[in-house]
Amino acid sequence: MQPDVFVAPWDEIRTLDWRRVQTLLLVAEVLSPGSHRGDRGAKRRLYQEAGVPLYWVVDPIAHRVECWTAGATKPVVVHDALRWHPAGARTAFTLDLETLFAPV
Repeated sequence: MQPDVFVAPWDEIRTLDWRRVQTLLLVAEVLSPGSHRGDRGAKRRLYQEAGVPLYWVVDPIAHRVECWTAGATKPVVVHDALRWHPAGARTAFTLDLETLFAPV
């Protein structure tokens, strides 16, 4: 599977040897008409089973993000801003959804 966006530890990414990327910290998929069933279903389940701590399903039509954790049976649906503060980070990553979904 190839996610739209992913975050992994720097030690695994810095070599640019993608075989060394074994630990996904965050995965995000952007829904499209052809991908919504797989992104919300099969891919989500596989990432959860693999223990990926956070999986975001970005819905550009509904202007929302479904946030799934590894053990969740239902997502937390976010409409305003995503906040992610991974262990070891000095500050949280914040993504304003109004800005993300603004017309270009």
